[in-house]
Amino acid sequence: MSGRSERMRRLEERDRLVDQLASAQQWDKELEMADYFVVDIETSGFNPVSDLVLSLAAATMSGPDLKMEMAHYDLVRHEDVSHVPEQIWLLTGLSAQRLEQGGEWREILHKALSTSANRVWVAHHARHELSFLQRHARQFWKMKLRPLVIDTSVVAQCLFRLPSPPTLEDVCERLLIPVSARHQADEDVAMTSEVWLREMTLCRKLGLSTVGELILWATTDTG
Repeated sequence: MSGRSERMRRLEERDRLVDQLASAQQWDKELEMADYFVVDIETSGFNPVSDLVLSLAAATMSGPDLKMEMAHYDLVRHEDVSHVPEQIWLLTGLSAQRLEQGGEWREILHKALSTSANRVWVAHHARHELSFLQRHARQFWKMKLRPLVIDTSVVAQCLFRLPSPPTLEDVCERLLIPVSARHQADEDVAMTSEVWLREMTLCRKLGLSTVGELILWATTDTG
């Protein structure tokens, strides 16, 4: 085995160990006592290989009242956005001109991942966020992201016995949460945080008390 291959193997083992240790700290925590990282991204499409991340918002929820605090809202600058569909600009309220004032994606992602350390991730339709963030973390730093993730759409599907994960606005309507500007990362993070707080109360009524119990329940119920 070459020296380079050996270094890569050790880096991968390090990342795996770090992720496992971080997960272990939160798995057995009571839902109200865990630390959360709520994240949303807006992208030019659904393919993490060929599409762009246009913006990222992240918030934290900690402490006995689990108050949401917005940690980041960043637009991402790209050299070429000519292939972004017009409907995406209309949907997100973004524009090529606004993105010119954005930051470097590598720096934005590093900042977000630093904020997420030792926290349970929360996202709506979390697979979308994970697919993009995992791919770029691997590209930039050969890092394998394996966070504990609570997908509020999957939790809602289980709670309301729905055939598929519902949209964020559908869940907000069911939980009597006002819907603000959709498909804007900062607004979606704020709504997702409130959704999770209300879902948590309903999950507690079902006897689910820890992060691990909830994740296993949601995985089993939709599996």
